[in-house]
Amino acid sequence: MGVSENNAHYGHRLRVYRKIGDVIYDEVYYLTENGKSVSKKREREIRAQAKARDKELLHYQAEYQQEVDQANPIKFHLDGRIIGLTRQQQQSNNRVVDIFKLRIRLPDGSISWGSISIDLHGFENAFAQALERIVEVLAINKRTKIYRQMKNAKAAY
Repeated sequence: MGVSENNAHYGHRLRVYRKIGDVIYDEVYYLTENGKSVSKKREREIRAQAKARDKELLHYQAEYQQEVDQANPIKFHLDGRIIGLTRQQQQSNNRVVDIFKLRIRLPDGSISWGSISIDLHGFENAFAQALERIVEVLAINKRTKIYRQMKNAKAAY
């Protein structure tokens, strides 16, 4: 959220709000003392202090997110589908073809694309091939919890 400004009945203040993991940082910097506004010089100091704290928390938040992304390269939609693996229907030679479309974000930031035909391989085999491709590209061990979660996602497709 960053730094927000509020002029409520109990004092003019700046609020620094960031969530890092399960910890919420909610800090308040008042621009009033004893019910009166602080001097312009003091207000600039307080604003600079609040912005510096927000920048520090933003840095911690980015580091935390990077650690989470490295620890778990696979994420899931709320309905259980794997992010980066979609089931689509495409037109090909005047007929509709059912496919799994892969869009895998690699650790270096690039993207690996691919598709597997459900019509050609059958649903079970096509899903297994899609998982195999994801595991291969991201170097995920098949004995991990994330791999079991990915296999259980088949019901969402």
